[in-house]
Amino acid sequence: MTDPTHIDLSGSWLFVDDDPNSAKSYAARLSEGANAIALTVLPPSQGRVALLTGNSTPLGVLMDVDLTGEPGEHGTGLGIAQDIRARQKARKINEFPIIRFANIEPVKINIGGDPSSDDLFDDKMDKGAVGRNTGIVQRRLIGVAAIYDHLKSMGNNPADSEISNLFSLDEPHLSEWTHPGLMSRLTDGMRQAIHVAAGAYLRSFLMPTGLLMDRKLLLMRMGTTQESGEKSWDVISKFADSFKFRGLGSEHYERWWARGLEEAWDELEFAEAPIAMTSATDRTSAFANVFDIELEPLQLGDRSPGTRPWRWCTLRQEEDPPSYVPVDPRFGVKISPRVDVAPWIEPAMASIGAAVRKEQDARLNRTDIERLVSELS
Repeated sequence: MTDPTHIDLSGSWLFVDDDPNSAKSYAARLSEGANAIALTVLPPSQGRVALLTGNSTPLGVLMDVDLTGEPGEHGTGLGIAQDIRARQKARKINEFPIIRFANIEPVKINIGGDPSSDDLFDDKMDKGAVGRNTGIVQRRLIGVAAIYDHLKSMGNNPADSEISNLFSLDEPHLSEWTHPGLMSRLTDGMRQAIHVAAGAYLRSFLMPTGLLMDRKLLLMRMGTTQESGEKSWDVISKFADSFKFRGLGSEHYERWWARGLEEAWDELEFAEAPIAMTSATDRTSAFANVFDIELEPLQLGDRSPGTRPWRWCTLRQEEDPPSYVPVDPRFGVKISPRVDVAPWIEPAMASIGAAVRKEQDARLNRTDIERLVSELS
């Protein structure tokens, strides 16, 4: 007799959603192009049974948040994700990634500023991102699945050398560019469950700004506008190649070592001070002279003043859609995180303009706001 709970998901992602028509539209979009993703759509009732019985193992799961559109369904995607993680920890079902995949409004209503469910998900995506840039969403999904596959191949008690090999660095750079706490967290995570280690790798290393940075931040820290930097990217990328991240996931996540940029700057003939302490104008002048290219220096405005851009405004990145506003830390407003963050992750900061506009946000440092308003008035 055929097991009604068994659904063949081999080689496919599962999308658990309460709106079948909308879900199938997303699935069709993600199944197109060079990075096509095979996606099976199931309503919450079927998805819950298929996953929790262990009779079906997908490459990963896209999980909607509000599932009440299915008649008789009273739970949420958060609850299903929690049950999956508990059974994975008990080794009763196979390990696979879970991605929170929902529209902005349901996330605001069901989660808001509550970070308690963050650790359930390896990544969090807005459904609207599929329409804005399907390729980026596809690459992120492929990357998460590849990271899970590699970690599973290492077993639950890998040697320290296997953890170190994840970063593809020689010994001197491993100690200078990474953090011992990250190594400890990954080692402990592997002994607990694969998804614990995967979460540590993705959420505290590969995705956030800290030990690594993406292309936008690299250009900003070089002091140039995005447009100017992109025009000279062929030259810049050769300069940055020496500190490009080549570890696990690098085929799908383009990253560079943050400390690597600082060291590469120190070796330039025109560098007279650390790059973070140098104005954007002087940074671009030095790079332009060394590489014989034209670079337009980044100019910060009244709402985000200063001359030494280094971080993005967190408040502006939380908007829908997110925007990228550079902040000179000297003129930034500190943001208290809702949960403790790893010491190697960059502290959150807001521009003074965004902070004043959203001054009721209790995370903002009031002393910073008052000092900067007085100083800049």
